[in-house]
Amino acid sequence: MKSKNKTNSTKIYNGINTTKNNNEIKSEASLISDMLINISYAQWLEDLILNAFFYDINNGFYIDVGANSPNYLSVTKHFYLKGWNGINIEPLKYDYEQLKKERQRDINIQVCAGEKEGNITLYEDGALITSHKEYTFKKLNGTIAKLRTLSNICKEYIPKNKVINFCKIDVEGDEKEVLLGFDFENYRPNIFCIECTKPGTMSFTHQNFEDILIKNNYEHIYTYGINRYYVDKNLDYLKERAKFIEKLILSYKRRK
Repeated sequence: MKSKNKTNSTKIYNGINTTKNNNEIKSEASLISDMLINISYAQWLEDLILNAFFYDINNGFYIDVGANSPNYLSVTKHFYLKGWNGINIEPLKYDYEQLKKERQRDINIQVCAGEKEGNITLYEDGALITSHKEYTFKKLNGTIAKLRTLSNICKEYIPKNKVINFCKIDVEGDEKEVLLGFDFENYRPNIFCIECTKPGTMSFTHQNFEDILIKNNYEHIYTYGINRYYVDKNLDYLKERAKFIEKLILSYKRRK
């Protein structure tokens, strides 16, 4: 974002320093150093990638749909340690209890998110927990979980138009249903990180839900592994930061 006054170009937008400074005054090497994290707790470097957008935010807010463990394969642990907080939505009792114990700044909810309120049947097959029995390999008896819309969860716990830096969705096939139950008018995450493959495969499924995001003024900005990243079209400075992701990943892997 350009400023007429080069000596006083700082502008704050949604809690993020959007100075033309970040990409013009600092060297690329310095920016990558700032963005780089020492440890990724996530499966596909989601925290590293999201940190590229929000590296200069120390008290941001996230929504984690399908939060899993507070430590293992956690997209949000890096940000929580950094001082952030948010909403963790996790239907499994064990993971929910661990979240409640270790994420005391967070709002932890033991439900599934979906298109409507009610109940949903979940099938657990090893590490896979899904409402789609056809994705499992065993003959399983389902368990009933509470189902809520993301809109109603937000309405209950956070004020309208609160800055939501990112929303991560990992729900093993129900991404479309989660988005259909979301109020894009009053709650607009800067970025969505959404699992986009059929569980247990690398077959892409984003065609099932991407039109919802496009219709609500988001655009695809990056894909890595099993996730696609979508940014609010109004936030051009985030698109600029996305240009550093490939080099960040390379730098991180070289250090391992």
